[in-house]
Amino acid sequence: MGKKTILALIFSLLVTSFSPTAGWSHYHGDVALAWGLTGFFLGSTLAAFAYRPPPVVYAAPPPVCRPPVSSSAPAVPVGMCRWERYVLDRFGRTVFDPYGQPVKEYTLGSCHYPPY
Repeated sequence: MGKKTILALIFSLLVTSFSPTAGWSHYHGDVALAWGLTGFFLGSTLAAFAYRPPPVVYAAPPPVCRPPVSSSAPAVPVGMCRWERYVLDRFGRTVFDPYGQPVKEYTLGSCHYPPY
């Protein structure tokens, strides 16, 4: 909120300096133009010094490669189902094995609802 207020104040001072009838009504002619240009350059300089680029909060690391844990899915006992899902890293991206294939995770559980 403070940043918006300061920007509005700077903008209003800049606009006021370009309209001498509202700001400096007793000046006429070339002096009003000088005031307007001075305000423009002063406002531009203040805005340039006040601007700070936003900090980088998240930089994505390279994808994680894990060696394959097992190449085959586990055997399924009678009355249960095998559930599989892709392994995700801490950023929610799929993990790939050294061959470029997504790593899957297998779980045994009830056939009516997923175990996770």
